[in-house]
Amino acid sequence: MTLVLRSTLLAMAASSVTFAAPAAFSPLFSSGMVLQRDAAITVSGSGPENGTMKVSLGKESQSAKVGADGMWRAEFAAQPAGGPFVLEASDGSATAKVDDVLIGDVWVCSGQSNMQMGLDEAQGGAALIAKGAADERLRVLMIPKAGADKPQTDPGAKWNHATPETLKKFSAVGAGFALHLRDDPKLKDVPIGIVDSSFGGTAIEAWTPEGTLPSIPASEISGSMFNISPGHLFNRMIAPLTAAPIKGVLWYQGESNGAHPGAYASLLANFATQWRKQWKQPELPFFIVQLPAFSGNMGGLDFSWLREAQAKGCADSKGVHLAVTHDTTNGFDLHPVEKEEIGRRLSLLARKEVFGSNVIARGPQMKDVKVEGKSIVVTFDQPVKSTGGPIRGFAIAGEDGDYRFADAIADGSRVTLTAASVAAPKTVRFAWGGLPDANLVNGEGLPPSLFRTDTLAPHSLAFQPLPAIYRLISPGYQIQTSELGHVASLIAGGKQFLSMEPGGGTSMPGGFGPRALPNVKMTGPNRIECRDNEFCLEIACQDDSMEWTFTNNGGGDAPFHIALSEKVTVSGSPPVVELTRDQAKVRVEGVESAEPGKLIVKVKGHATQKLKWSGAAK
Repeated sequence: MTLVLRSTLLAMAASSVTFAAPAAFSPLFSSGMVLQRDAAITVSGSGPENGTMKVSLGKESQSAKVGADGMWRAEFAAQPAGGPFVLEASDGSATAKVDDVLIGDVWVCSGQSNMQMGLDEAQGGAALIAKGAADERLRVLMIPKAGADKPQTDPGAKWNHATPETLKKFSAVGAGFALHLRDDPKLKDVPIGIVDSSFGGTAIEAWTPEGTLPSIPASEISGSMFNISPGHLFNRMIAPLTAAPIKGVLWYQGESNGAHPGAYASLLANFATQWRKQWKQPELPFFIVQLPAFSGNMGGLDFSWLREAQAKGCADSKGVHLAVTHDTTNGFDLHPVEKEEIGRRLSLLARKEVFGSNVIARGPQMKDVKVEGKSIVVTFDQPVKSTGGPIRGFAIAGEDGDYRFADAIADGSRVTLTAASVAAPKTVRFAWGGLPDANLVNGEGLPPSLFRTDTLAPHSLAFQPLPAIYRLISPGYQIQTSELGHVASLIAGGKQFLSMEPGGGTSMPGGFGPRALPNVKMTGPNRIECRDNEFCLEIACQDDSMEWTFTNNGGGDAPFHIALSEKVTVSGSPPVVELTRDQAKVRVEGVESAEPGKLIVKVKGHATQKLKWSGAAK
């Protein structure tokens, strides 16, 4: 046989061979998972081309034909809560198995950094981790953070039991929600699967399926950090999940859209519509976290305008429910640690709206506003009261739109408002501003959402309270902190070494502007600690020296900048430099780099670093 003929025959033989793919389940299906109860269960996977698979779930079994693409699908009838079960798929010669499968309720938790914040960073997180780890029927799935230009089918992660290790970085809001669902007797033993698909610094556009944004001006579209394009987070972090039904969605996002509140209501309503289409669940419930108090702003606007848009987006969409949270934190941190109460309020809404439980899930809803002479009367849908002292949170204005805080008297569900300087009131606002000072609640302690009856264009101009300032005076150094936990003044040898210009002192660049360290407390007579949920600066002073200890519990590097007075000269080379102003000299050890007018310290993720100051002239 010639070599050419032999090669031809081999090629013909090869072309007639069917290469059998091994029996396997699609990546979404992994041991320990939760499948949605009371909904048809679709299972998929791969097998030998044109073969037949026997697929079983517990005692139920189905036959599935493998297509020319090597993929198969099998559908099982809806089942009640239960398990654990075993999923098996066999082609007659090989069997794939997914064990420890529960049937219960699956919730997808999505959004940006405040949904992403893990239990290990949240207030009360250790107790929630212990409670969750003891719950045998709680399972978690954490989706890797990435975008993609095409819809994906592999979630890139496997289901896990709730353990201290799997829970510590898991969404505190999502975990708190799941654990508070257990407060409902009818949900006490139902398996719960929580999916954490969140990504900090991202806008709603990135989570909306590509090509489905509503018609809004291009100037109103918000961008995400890391240059993630619209639709690309949906493609990578949500699309793989749509192959199986779920119970509902928790959504905590909006900070990145804060500069464009006018577009957000339609973006939010459309977002829910598009996700429902992708899941083929037209009544899929959504639970939206209205942004809590925050002293900062985005694009010159405080978050009251975005909160209003969130409320409108929910009101315009059936089955989209709002959790009001403006009273859950003091507002001096963009990433507040008080996440459990948010999870609890979401769970109340789910118990009421999804499971039909007889619970009070919402604060008072404004029903009617009437002008009665020199007063405005606001009527709510339920009795209201103050959490203590006179009722706060209302402001009224006349024709000129100049608002004054109002005196408020509650009588059942009616609140009468007056202000001595507003003789002819026309409009009212409640809980308005970045840091709303409102104490109106219902009998369960739940507040109303903000509202207003004027139509003024968005603007933000308001005095705001600030945290305390601390000052320390030693023979060598005088230090003063700023309102948000940075060092605003450092005097050595009688000379100011830090810049006193706007943006001077110490600072930390962040994705939403300078990062605050708002939780400030004294840890000793000569020690002070300034921290947020991930980063801590502790300053310890002696008569003629200081030690600054930086602790970064986050995963990425954290830059810390020290802006110097223009009258300070820098000599030496990092990590040791000498600062000189007139006759005063200070030695600084631990510097990463020095730029004109600035020292930089870079603290690596999950690391501690020290900056030592010495030699101040007395």
